[in-house]
Amino acid sequence: MRTGKQYLESLRDGRKVYVGGEIIEDVTTHPMTKGYANAIAEYYDLHLKPENEEICTFIDDKGNRQSMHWFIPKSKEDVIKRRKYTEFLCRHFKGGIFTRPPAGMNVVMITQVDDQEPWAKNSRFKNGERDLSGNIQRQWEEVTTNDWAITPMFLDVQYDRGRTDAMAETPMLSITEEREDGIVVRGWKAIGTAVPFANHILVGNLWRPGQTPDQTIYALVPIATPGVTVVARKSNAEPDADPYDRPLATIGDELDAMAYFDDVFIPWGQVQHVGNPDHAKWYPQRQFDWVHLETQIRHCVHAELMVGLGLLLTQALGTSTNPIVQTQLAELIRFRETCRAFMIAAEETGFATPGGLFKPNNIYIDFGRAHYLENQHKMVNTLIDFCGRGAVIQPTKRELDDPYIGPKLAEALRGSEISAHDRIKIFRQISERFLTQWGTRHEMFEKFNGTPLYLVNMLTVQRTEYQVDGPLTELAREVLGFGDTADLGKRAKEAEQASHYASVRFQPDYARAQDVRDGYIGEDRETEAAE
Repeated sequence: MRTGKQYLESLRDGRKVYVGGEIIEDVTTHPMTKGYANAIAEYYDLHLKPENEEICTFIDDKGNRQSMHWFIPKSKEDVIKRRKYTEFLCRHFKGGIFTRPPAGMNVVMITQVDDQEPWAKNSRFKNGERDLSGNIQRQWEEVTTNDWAITPMFLDVQYDRGRTDAMAETPMLSITEEREDGIVVRGWKAIGTAVPFANHILVGNLWRPGQTPDQTIYALVPIATPGVTVVARKSNAEPDADPYDRPLATIGDELDAMAYFDDVFIPWGQVQHVGNPDHAKWYPQRQFDWVHLETQIRHCVHAELMVGLGLLLTQALGTSTNPIVQTQLAELIRFRETCRAFMIAAEETGFATPGGLFKPNNIYIDFGRAHYLENQHKMVNTLIDFCGRGAVIQPTKRELDDPYIGPKLAEALRGSEISAHDRIKIFRQISERFLTQWGTRHEMFEKFNGTPLYLVNMLTVQRTEYQVDGPLTELAREVLGFGDTADLGKRAKEAEQASHYASVRFQPDYARAQDVRDGYIGEDRETEAAE
């Protein structure tokens, strides 16, 4: 395990980073980036504190103590252990304000580590055959041994999405040369979170129709590799503000970014898979299942924070006994408990993966995320309604400390059994998280994290047997007394087979095996594999 100091030193590697149009020479010292860099350094140091040893570390198969962000669950108890670790991190960092700490990004490799053979076996090359087997395992041992932070970059540039053949015209990352010692790539990866603060980029694809073999690349690339340029959005950090006035923006901003690869050389040892869009087609969701598990845990902590803020605020305002307010509080509580129910259901109905891991049921993970996205706006609006004018009328710390106006403000703004200073703290937390530019960025992140709401639903249905002639209609068919059902799903099946997108009926056996569980994909059901 490395220290926070060692983490900061690892970022001083000559990386090329733009933030809001300015080249940042050192992300650990620049005002717009040092806050988040130091927060992640604190994150690493948390794992080294003796009082956190049980929840933040584990002993690996070689007898070494490792940070829990490398822990891969092999049982339901392991999943719960990992969940408690993630909850601990979210609570420590102000209720989950960091959406992509290392714990939420390192897990992106688990899908590859879990079932490594298909990535090498299904690679396709221009100049003869090459053996990529063993690369994923070596990479995993390298990142875990060095305790590096990795960040996934799978999304590609938006282009003309009205044409499936437009993908070939985009400036997205592509292989320009295949050599004996590796590949040369050029182009853009469209977005990743906390990229300026990671050590390696895990390059991959969220497959789209029209993707070409040259655009199909999975590889682990150090950010300081010559030719890699990171272009981050303008920072919303407010490093010089009073923490009382800006309780979150003063901590830092994790910065979403693009990355340009200018004829970057990637040795074969860093490559996981190339050249086969049909293989990449089966991974738009699977690749991020473990990431979305971390997301679901964070959503539960977010929901708990909303409930807590609502209870404290209405008590401070003296409105908590109002019947209408009580029904609104009940809705907040129901939102939190429903989020938790999805998470617990995912744990309880988990299943064994091809690599022997215990994987929480992604159906409940994805539909749980969908529930959060569908309802969070209503919950936020409820909190803002509770605030009333307090959402915008918030004296600063300087005004409260002023010898003349401060005492008068303290008298005017004190609440029921709470001082004006603490009452305003509640308002500021709500305003900072949900109404400022800093907070709005977090809301947008959650909205598009991994996949937006419509895609969560679409891809989840594509991974399960929800077809009209599948197991979910068996009871209805029995009640209706349907006999021969050979033609029942014929048209739907033909449409699925002709579709550009993935379907559970026509996936390879190796992909199907990753999702087998009772009620969604049956092991004894005939597989119509697409080789």
